[in-house]
Amino acid sequence: MYKVLIIFVFVSTSIFSQQKDCVSVDSISYAYFMSGNWDELISVGKKALNNKIDYKYLRQRIGYAYFMKGDYYNSIIHYEKSLEFDPVDEISLYYLHYAGLYSGNISLARYYAGELPETTQNMLKEKSFRPVNIVDFEYNKKISNYALRSNPDYFRLGINSQLGYRFNLYQSVSRYNQIAEWTTAIEQDEYFALLNWTALSRTNLSLGYHFVNSKVKTETDSIAYPGNIWFGKINQSFHRFDIAFSTSVFNNEFVQTTQIGTQIGVALPGKRSPYLKSSLYNINEDNYNRIVFSQYAGLYAAKKIWAEASVTIGNLNNYVDLNGLYFYNSLDPTTFRIGGSVFWYLHPHITIYSNYTYDIKQVVQTLFNYNQHSITGGIIWKL
Repeated sequence: MYKVLIIFVFVSTSIFSQQKDCVSVDSISYAYFMSGNWDELISVGKKALNNKIDYKYLRQRIGYAYFMKGDYYNSIIHYEKSLEFDPVDEISLYYLHYAGLYSGNISLARYYAGELPETTQNMLKEKSFRPVNIVDFEYNKKISNYALRSNPDYFRLGINSQLGYRFNLYQSVSRYNQIAEWTTAIEQDEYFALLNWTALSRTNLSLGYHFVNSKVKTETDSIAYPGNIWFGKINQSFHRFDIAFSTSVFNNEFVQTTQIGTQIGVALPGKRSPYLKSSLYNINEDNYNRIVFSQYAGLYAAKKIWAEASVTIGNLNNYVDLNGLYFYNSLDPTTFRIGGSVFWYLHPHITIYSNYTYDIKQVVQTLFNYNQHSITGGIIWKL
């Protein structure tokens, strides 16, 4: 009897103490929230969570503190935790939408916007369906030191359609032109389509199709050899990390190429929002395997200007890049590439960008290496 009484008193005291601590945490965190003391609020919140004190309003206050400090990744974590207590809480959904936007995760932002009431969606000017919400155009000129090749031209036009809060369709058409010593023209017309589905807030699935219509013209003949690329990708984000697995298959009447790979990206803390991404691909062609490795690094170089540098090592013959958008099957494959891009957010609806790359190209028949400089200019218009 005495043992039961002692256990009862101990449990009752423990529960009372925890309730008292919870009331204290709620009072202190609310005071810091109202006074805008974000660092102290985060400190109190961490200590409370370590002591197993966890509830919706505490998570919302911590999430808002991180939001106000510009740490949108941690803000997302705590607002998502708050939804475990109340899955339809409008405040949490609202700030998850904006934290997604400000961290560059548009699919997450759209995912949570779709969970908001229609009146709030209208206030945010978010729509489920937009037949065209982005138009982009780019032109590329390549210059080499190899006299037996002309300097190629490439241009591309793309449109993006929002088919729902979780579905997105991007389509693009492009053309490539070049002349070699034994041709009058090398032309390639392309069509690309990529459907993206945000299955969960941090899980994206993509399916793509890329049609490639290559033509070689000589003084006496014209040969066309169309090809098809099928592309698939799954992307999962974990806090500041993104991990993706992708595969693609290219085939025409002469060759079949299979590409599989993984990409890992991390957004580092800091006012410049530095970002690193590494990718590794295995390309199998005619039962021969080769590896392509790429490393990207980007940050906000100045207000409204994002800069990115990259290096790619490996034979890029029949290489599929950027979710299937770019396909490298030029006459002479690239074996090494280094370059950089600059994006200038000129206006909330207009982004101007430029890219430069230096390539080492190889003539397959002679194994002769030559240099190529590539300059791209483009514009992205958000309607």
